Amino acid sequence: MTATTSPNRGRSASPSAAPLMANVDADDSYDEERLDWGKTAGGSVSRWSAWPRKILRLPRPRKYAALLLLTDIIIVSLVVLLFEPLITLLVRNEELFGARLTFPLDATPSAAPKATQHPQTIPRIFHQTIATEEIPEKWIHSQQTCKEAYKDFEYKLWTDEIARNFIEAEYSWFLDTWDEYTFPIQRADAIRYFVLYHYGGIYLDMDTNCNHTIPFEQLEADGETHHAVFKSTTPTGVSNDLMISSAGHPVLLATISKLLYYNDITRPWAKLLPHAAIMIGSGPFFLSMIIKNWLLDQPSLPTPAIQVINATELAPYITDLEGCSWHHGDTKTLMWVGDRPWVWFSLGAIGLVLGLNVINYLILQSCKGVSKLVSVTDEMKNVKLT
Repeated sequence: MTATTSPNRGRSASPSAAPLMANVDADDSYDEERLDWGKTAGGSVSRWSAWPRKILRLPRPRKYAALLLLTDIIIVSLVVLLFEPLITLLVRNEELFGARLTFPLDATPSAAPKATQHPQTIPRIFHQTIATEEIPEKWIHSQQTCKEAYKDFEYKLWTDEIARNFIEAEYSWFLDTWDEYTFPIQRADAIRYFVLYHYGGIYLDMDTNCNHTIPFEQLEADGETHHAVFKSTTPTGVSNDLMISSAGHPVLLATISKLLYYNDITRPWAKLLPHAAIMIGSGPFFLSMIIKNWLLDQPSLPTPAIQVINATELAPYITDLEGCSWHHGDTKTLMWVGDRPWVWFSLGAIGLVLGLNVINYLILQSCKGVSKLVSVTDEMKNVKLT
């Protein structure tokens, strides 16, 4: 039997296919992935539509390097933005919180310059806070020393009950936040800001001995309407264990106004990091942030409306017993780090580098997985076509 063969069998292509292939080869905008590169009306590829093709034709390691570099830049920018307040405090600490206030070396009220021609802008009121009216034995002596040193002042002891009644009567908008605070020390922090704004005077922690009366006359001698004094602390900012202020001071208004916002930020994770939540939500770091923002809005620095004093200048007047009654398990470590700026910055740099490496590794693995998936999909399509 004679086999019948097709007239076209054995031929590589039909004559009509040759011009088609020639046209494809001659088309500069053609590519093997059949991507539309955006031809112009004349058939050429536009200048702006050609750049994706160049990117896709980059060697794969170079593509990954560009992606990782862009990701790292974004992450570092976000970290800097997130920690900008702390960075500002550390970098501009001397400008914002430099301890420039000094008192006479002779630690007696008579040594202070008399300025009776100026009105008293700071009310002679002495504030302290305690849980109940029953004073713990370890603080009885320190309380008595302060009552004696400031015997000419009105003395106000703010217990938890009295403080809540005051908030309910005068600042009812804050009562819900007051009740939902995670830690009692946050209420102790908050009430001192409210009473100093409302009444003015001096606030002092219970774990402080008073040696002599601080010379308020010297503070008022410049004739300014408002005065406030804060104690510097390390590594940056001020503490809230001693505060002096005139009533209605604008920086204290800003302070009580921001308590709601900072509590909303810290409350979700307060039990995980108690010390950080207290410091940021209502404590010294919170106060330093508010003062920093207020100072940066002033036309010039320093301003007589806010003065900072260090512990050395205060030594003739008070002795800090450092009771630290609110400290939790994470406090000692954070305080140790805070007193050593090089540790602070080193840990931050190491954490950032490690974090970037982990993120870069995850991105690389994701890209490899996606590339493999695309390759498998293309192979399956080719199999179906053949």
